[in-house]
Amino acid sequence: MNPTSLSLQIGQVSQMSRVSIDTIRFYEKEGLLKKPFRSQGGFRLYPAETVDQLRFVQKAQALGLTLKEIKSIMSCGDRGLEPCCNLTVDLFTKKIDEFEAKIKELQGMKRKLKKVLGSWVGRKENRGG
Repeated sequence: MNPTSLSLQIGQVSQMSRVSIDTIRFYEKEGLLKKPFRSQGGFRLYPAETVDQLRFVQKAQALGLTLKEIKSIMSCGDRGLEPCCNLTVDLFTKKIDEFEAKIKELQGMKRKLKKVLGSWVGRKENRGG
């Protein structure tokens, strides 16, 4: 990292990305973000693209990706576009399959709850309640 390109302290990165300072430190520890350069005073100094990386992580999480999956995409991106695209397609296809299975499971639960509710309401009405 070129120290002259590092101009943002952790509070600034937090404010710009709307990610808490604790979360930024956690992402560093987990390897989602590169270790920041330290000033002589010990302050973390980040390049501006860190804000974009944090926004990417937040958007990917909103799509249901785990931090492990996000880390693999970010690491793959360092190797070029084609391997990253292939990995992303595979991850998203897997995630869609997981969502479809979860939807089926939830629909089954909904049917069971309606059945239970219907029998409960029917009994209550038969008792005059």
